[in-house]
Amino acid sequence: MTIDLDIEREMNDLPRGTLVGDRFEILERIGEGGMGTVYTATQRDLGRRVAVKVILPELARRPGARKRFTREARVASALRHPNAVEVYDFGELGDTLYLAMELLSGVTLRQVVDEDKPPLRPEQAVSYASQIADVLVAAQSIGLVHRDLKPENIILDRRADGSERVVVVDFGLAFVQEGQEDIARLTREGVVTGTPDYMSPEQARGVEVTPSSDVYSLGCLLYEMLCSRVPFFGNPTVLLSRHIFVAPTPLRELRPDLGISGALDDLVIAMLAKSPSDRPDARAVRDALRRVDLSRPERLGGLASDGQAVGRAARMLSEAPRDPASGTTSQPAGSSPVPALAASVAILGAVDEALRLELATNGLEAYAASGADTDADAFFAPEATLETVAELARHGRPVISDAAAGDIVRLTGLLRAGAADVVSRPIKGADLARKLLRALRRTAPLAP
Repeated sequence: MTIDLDIEREMNDLPRGTLVGDRFEILERIGEGGMGTVYTATQRDLGRRVAVKVILPELARRPGARKRFTREARVASALRHPNAVEVYDFGELGDTLYLAMELLSGVTLRQVVDEDKPPLRPEQAVSYASQIADVLVAAQSIGLVHRDLKPENIILDRRADGSERVVVVDFGLAFVQEGQEDIARLTREGVVTGTPDYMSPEQARGVEVTPSSDVYSLGCLLYEMLCSRVPFFGNPTVLLSRHIFVAPTPLRELRPDLGISGALDDLVIAMLAKSPSDRPDARAVRDALRRVDLSRPERLGGLASDGQAVGRAARMLSEAPRDPASGTTSQPAGSSPVPALAASVAILGAVDEALRLELATNGLEAYAASGADTDADAFFAPEATLETVAELARHGRPVISDAAAGDIVRLTGLLRAGAADVVSRPIKGADLARKLLRALRRTAPLAP
């Protein structure tokens, strides 16, 4: 059936059988991202399963969001690569827009890489990073910067024959470098876009980014794949400062027990250089990963953007390494260890019973609070103002707030105000629990 869609009605659940673009028949909803809702569908003329992404109704009213969605479709269509999502079609659906693309089957990199999971085998991490770097080479050739490389945007796609390929998804924050007006606006407004754990120093400063920014983010990803932790920790404000000023601890100092080769360690450190001009480009990274000998201890000495050997970066203040036996980082004076279980969460406002139970199953004791309860291990402040979040963050406890899906302005504002993370509305207990636990692991509360 074909339906005439009214943008004022709820579109988060298109009925089964809805015909999109005259040939994509909706089957079921499978997820929701920052820009839209994703469905499985059948492409009638070819009889194949596809994924259809429809812009969220609250965003369809915004000219800027429509422009961004259109740009995502145009850019994704131009990037043709085995490790990038193939786009089949793009068009209008009533008063909104849709994007039809290949349907992936697998898990995200986040589902296999995290602080509570063992590191990947070096050869597996190198294989994943090499495939991602190859996509970046293709992206750079058309002037494309992803801007938000993170484990959640990497899919480990399982083919019908059982083989696996790495797929980079979600170019919603991408832009084509030829769009100078967009670049000038972002730079002028000091907009910080991306995910703090993987954000390049230039992104943290809110200045113009280049393909070298993606190399830095890939360096953060490779670092995490190899040792189960990102290079830097802290609340968003501290985290951004560390990306800008603090040198990462070399992997072989952080985890000598893992036997990471010197060449691979040097390559990761080179990718994490503070200055874009000091980093190897994506092609040099890809080629180095393809030829690195994981069994040899010799050091690589770093790579410049032209692939030539360079010396180690000037020494900077490094983060304290974690104790390999305990997995904990030495804490500054006056701090207490991050709670692993039975942590308390002060929720500003009424506590929904179902949400409280969901948090309780994850070892989090939630209770209602009217303000900053300094006995709490963390705060959840739904619909809080930026001023409230900033005030809560001053107490040194992780603060989680919420935002509507796709509300980049509020998301960026919350992170700048000191929020440790942001959960999308409608709030799901499992998502909130995961973000709270990650924040508690990463940020030790200060003593009152």
